[in-house]
Amino acid sequence: MSTDDQTSAHLLERVSALKHDLAKYVAWTSANLDDGLWEGPVGDELIAALRADLLETRKQGQRREPCWEVWRAHCAELPRPLEPELESVAAAVAELERHGPALTTGDRAAIAEARVEIRRAQHEIRLQLRNLHRRLLREC
Repeated sequence: MSTDDQTSAHLLERVSALKHDLAKYVAWTSANLDDGLWEGPVGDELIAALRADLLETRKQGQRREPCWEVWRAHCAELPRPLEPELESVAAAVAELERHGPALTTGDRAAIAEARVEIRRAQHEIRLQLRNLHRRLLREC
């Protein structure tokens, strides 16, 4: 196996792990909420779903990891420079991390103001990792 093939296989392995650990769970609950819950006053159901998805993206025993920690753990093993799709994921994760304090404290006003960006970032993570995974499968 050539070095390029090994690098491609390693990248595919890392992206597959990210697709499972991050993309799958970053919107696990909130993606299935009725659109009406994303509008108007921020209710308990939206806050609970966002907290579960973003602040507890990976659960291992009693340990809970927010999406940005999941990203950082995987990102450390990604070859540089990052693929364009992964640059988009990095930006989306950074956007979500900015809203972490509001989710932690349950700041409904801040969440209401940020929910469009939060939803967009969740979608971007899922879309970019799905697209990159498909591209890498075609290339391998």
